[in-house]
Amino acid sequence: MTSPSPIEIFDALHELLHLFRTRVRARVESRHPELTLNEMRVLTHTGQNPGLTQKDLIERSHTDKAQMARILAGLESRGLLERTPSDIDKRVRCLRLSAQGEELFAQLRDLQHQVASDLLKDLPADVRKKMLNSFRQASGGAG
Repeated sequence: MTSPSPIEIFDALHELLHLFRTRVRARVESRHPELTLNEMRVLTHTGQNPGLTQKDLIERSHTDKAQMARILAGLESRGLLERTPSDIDKRVRCLRLSAQGEELFAQLRDLQHQVASDLLKDLPADVRKKMLNSFRQASGGAG
């Protein structure tokens, strides 16, 4: 068997990520129909990176400022998100999940974990570890 080309690897990775996102979205929609996809993304990213700013989220998501402001205002009005002044610059507001937001974030992470586990269930642990290390190495991250 010949070695797969780099584009074949990225195509397969893209398909796997698409399948993961589709399944996660379906589960979230069935359990939390009030939550939009963008709200889910903001909650997940904020839960993983407490203290980030609106600007950080805009840069990561490539969402325009007005749309991000609406998403954040909606999450804040529902008691899921809090904005607090930065310790470094009081003009900057840092984002953190509220206690209710943390509970929802934990549910979202659990759903993601369930889907990921299901998709990778047939891969032995050593193969998963090698995959993770390889992806980290290719992206320049620590292994």
